[in-house]
Amino acid sequence: MGAFQSSQTPVLSWRLDNVAVDPKALRQISSVRSAAMLAGIPAAKQERAFTGVYEFTGLQPDTIYRVDVTSESQTATLETRTLPDSVATQLDRSFNVLLVSCFHQSEDRSGLAGTIVSQLSSTSKPHLTILAGDQVYLDLPTLKDFPDNLPLLAQKFEQDYTLNWAGPLSYTEVLKAAPGISTPDDHEYWNNYPHPSPFIGNSRTPAGQARWRDAAQAMYEGFQLSYPTRLGFAETIDVHPLSFFFADTRTGKDINRSFTMTKPARKQLDDWVTSVIAAGRFGVFVSGQSLFAKAAGNIGGAVGDYELANYGDYGEIMQSLRRLVDEGKKPVLCLTGDVHWGRVATTRDIRTGRTAFAEVISSPASLVSTVGADQVKLVVNVFGGLFGDRNPWPRHSEPADVPAFLAADVLGSTFPCSRVHGQRGNHVVILSFRQQGGGLELRVKYWPISHDIQVGKPIEVGPIELVNS
Repeated sequence: MGAFQSSQTPVLSWRLDNVAVDPKALRQISSVRSAAMLAGIPAAKQERAFTGVYEFTGLQPDTIYRVDVTSESQTATLETRTLPDSVATQLDRSFNVLLVSCFHQSEDRSGLAGTIVSQLSSTSKPHLTILAGDQVYLDLPTLKDFPDNLPLLAQKFEQDYTLNWAGPLSYTEVLKAAPGISTPDDHEYWNNYPHPSPFIGNSRTPAGQARWRDAAQAMYEGFQLSYPTRLGFAETIDVHPLSFFFADTRTGKDINRSFTMTKPARKQLDDWVTSVIAAGRFGVFVSGQSLFAKAAGNIGGAVGDYELANYGDYGEIMQSLRRLVDEGKKPVLCLTGDVHWGRVATTRDIRTGRTAFAEVISSPASLVSTVGADQVKLVVNVFGGLFGDRNPWPRHSEPADVPAFLAADVLGSTFPCSRVHGQRGNHVVILSFRQQGGGLELRVKYWPISHDIQVGKPIEVGPIELVNS
């Protein structure tokens, strides 16, 4: 929970379904900015955000609860539903996951992303929300000369988060749609973190990087991190027979590109793979970047962003996930965002003929502005409309093709890839799972975020059959 524009730590009282309760504090409410981040800021201007993480125990699965929290004379209310303990088997029910990434608040001034999510039909209401990176853009506006000062950076970043989390026409409806969990990507830090960015002067010196990183990590811990998970480590959630692994593939990236996950985080992955195989579950790997992407070139990586395949441990990650296919005899589902287009892809195991890996990309919810390039695209679209249909998404890129084989340098030609669907434009995705037989049926529905009724019609992809091999 969070309290904003406050100058002192709030004193809280709680009610659960109108009964007074005392939840367990996983992290007591406290100032997101530390004393060091408030140094030099006049006391009169020290109104800030306070956040905490609290746990209610003894609840029933798949049940709606009302939570009220009061501080002084203000009360906030949240109605939310606990996760089910298993994926539905009934034909008219499903376990629904909302997948969202890349939200630039200033490009969604009408709050349309939140409106679309709040109006999802009863059969599409999410049970779980996955925020797959770039929930904020701390490095914007582009070309701004940011202060190389820890308190001022922390103040700016906290304002960015507060605007997204609690501002008018913000991410609020998305955040309260269902219990949510986040993974960070580069814009939770700066573009192409931890590598220097040609557009961020602070990133060009080790001291500047450290000050920016410290301020950005304090905000992520205050606004997004699941507790008791530590920054850089993974989180897991099981909804039988699914097991989700939420990898932080950004925080621990090595600047020399030796690894994208630290050794302790890699051990978490190996231990999770072993447990998923032992339990006979289906593994879902969530990351800030695509496992299906090829390594970026030196120029593209330095200016834009290096891919997971650019890092030395990419092969180890892929070999770990391959164990789920080879030893667990079940396909792996990969979920991500990042790339500013959507796509569904699958791979076939040439040994069995069955689906081995599938990937769903949801990006963006609200496209970030690109100075200069966007203006050119808009002008071209206006003139193009004089001679034919206008492009409803002139600033958005076309989805990239999939590689011929998944991680060919590591896995060889065992897993040929197929593109099932490509999605252009702002959108969110609902993944609907249903148990059938000994496997799972997955339906993917893209919900375009557009005021145009025709453009905004949902597009269903699937079903994708996730079955034992």
